[in-house]
Amino acid sequence: MEGCTNASALTREIQRLGYRGDVNTVRRHLKPYRNSAIPATAPLPHLTVRRGTDWTVRRPEHLTDVERKGLDELCERNPALATTVEYARRLALIVRDRRSEHLALDVRIADVRLDGQRELRAPANGMRRDRAAIQAALTTPCTAGAVEGNVTRIKLLKRQMYGRANFDLLRRRILLSP
Repeated sequence: MEGCTNASALTREIQRLGYRGDVNTVRRHLKPYRNSAIPATAPLPHLTVRRGTDWTVRRPEHLTDVERKGLDELCERNPALATTVEYARRLALIVRDRRSEHLALDVRIADVRLDGQRELRAPANGMRRDRAAIQAALTTPCTAGAVEGNVTRIKLLKRQMYGRANFDLLRRRILLSP
């Protein structure tokens, strides 16, 4: 915003502030500013599915003004999306705070099934069928993280060994790897 359009200098400056991207991303962002004056307000970030999802599930108080403005503009353009964002935020609040009240989850699922969009009804029906598993995930402190990590490790070893040796060597590698 101060008028510097040198991508390398800006990249070094913002990397000191915690930016993890590279100089090419900064260069692409600066391209519109090279031939014209810098606008008084920063443009909205390029919208991606990941960014929109992040804005939706993140706590509203943790959004920056630019992010809040982007999400508001998105919801204004598409009222169905505004409803979806509201449902997603309610569900994220239950999961994030690990609120295990039986009624809270049932009410959220019923809301979506009764007046939600057609695209949201199928996940709501799935959540209703898997209600016991969801309730267990919200109430128990145990996770399957260690098991999933081992499954991932074994799959990686299996892919590395594909077509190279027999099952005995694969078994040894799985048992002896850390």
